[in-house]
Amino acid sequence: MIFRKAVLFVAAVAVASSVSAFGQAGVYGMFTVDRLSNIVSSPIPPLSSQPQDARLNTADPLGGTGGIYYDFMKLGPIRLGADARGSILTTKRGAYVNFNGQGTKIYSVLGGVRGVFVTKYAPLKPYIQLSAGLGRSNYGLITPTTNNGQTVIHNNFEYEGLAGLDLKLLPILDWRVAELGYGGLLATGNLSHNYPIKQVSMGFVVHFP
Repeated sequence: MIFRKAVLFVAAVAVASSVSAFGQAGVYGMFTVDRLSNIVSSPIPPLSSQPQDARLNTADPLGGTGGIYYDFMKLGPIRLGADARGSILTTKRGAYVNFNGQGTKIYSVLGGVRGVFVTKYAPLKPYIQLSAGLGRSNYGLITPTTNNGQTVIHNNFEYEGLAGLDLKLLPILDWRVAELGYGGLLATGNLSHNYPIKQVSMGFVVHFP
């Protein structure tokens, strides 16, 4: 029994030491552009069958993304970590051919896991990430139940696969050269539909060793 406790204690110390040795936290801010697609077949009823109410199949909201991460473990050449982020993306251009409507809006709160690859050239930090959470959007469309001209924002399950590259500029500052993402907004209920998203971001990262 004493031996077992001693082994567990040593293992716990080893894990804690590993986390302490490789742990790194950071915050980041990015400029983000999304391309939301598959809008024409949206189950939201069309305003009318008239040509002036025809829909575009894509909309391109843009704005800012901010987040935090914590890399807590190293497995060979990969540092594993967790990431939490939020985005506010808007554009005045909606998904209608002949008018802007109420614009296009996507508001996201996502959490995920990430892996950073250790390279021979230390300043380069490529990473991949999987994130999911809540994405709220009007898809660039006007919902017929809109009251008093207010924009109706629908809740969706949002998912993203991301790949990016950070470049070390200063001991605590990295340039996020590019982050590319693909995912979607998955609406549920009577408006069940998938709106794929392509995403491009760039910005800066402040990290704390």
